[in-house]
Amino acid sequence: MNKRKWILLVVGVFVIAPICFIAYLFLTDPGWRTTAPEFSGLKRTVLDNTLSSPDSPSMLMTFDQQFKYIGGQKFILYGTADVEQHFFVEEHPDGKLKSFFWVQFEAFLPDNDYTYDYSSSPMRLQIGDFNFFTDAEPGMTSRFFRLGRPGTDGYLARKFAADKGYKMPDNYAYARLVHIPDEANRKEMLIIFMEDLAPTGWTGDALRAGGEHEDRWPEVQAAHLDKIKQMMKLSRPQ
Repeated sequence: MNKRKWILLVVGVFVIAPICFIAYLFLTDPGWRTTAPEFSGLKRTVLDNTLSSPDSPSMLMTFDQQFKYIGGQKFILYGTADVEQHFFVEEHPDGKLKSFFWVQFEAFLPDNDYTYDYSSSPMRLQIGDFNFFTDAEPGMTSRFFRLGRPGTDGYLARKFAADKGYKMPDNYAYARLVHIPDEANRKEMLIIFMEDLAPTGWTGDALRAGGEHEDRWPEVQAAHLDKIKQMMKLSRPQ
């Protein structure tokens, strides 16, 4: 093979191929179809730490006074679902983020026939009149991607908090609660609760399966889920 062919081969392998691969990842990633968030015209309102939702589901969510409402946003997720998020934070004495409630109302757009299915969720939790599919795990914030993958609802939630001056803890307990408001399974309401593990002295890695302190996770998980029920009350509008 002559020198010219070697150069073309090297260019193809080390320049063109990576560019094609990156282009492929971009084009196949649904995140690029997520719209920029809007911060006005939200359907749900918050007054005196009570979030009022008129439908899907119709409910009142009252948070303990140690939590502070920092706002909400809406966007179209992946080009397939309408999303509205609201956020409440609890601070450490030094002002850093201790706990983070992220409430999300989501509904598939009428131009698709997708449905939600959480039948594989390992737990069920009852708060007031509402049932939730539930899962929980210890977590760690990525050193290189602190906000997560761009275009995801998680990325936009973390970015909202970061823009308000709140950085996610390096290690945290995480719980996701999902309520399906009707039998069509095309709408969902999520409550995601994250809490800093620093006061426990344990890391997310140590509490995970196979970690040094994996035997302590059931205790941490139970306390984490119990705090959700203590710090947040759900009821139906009168």
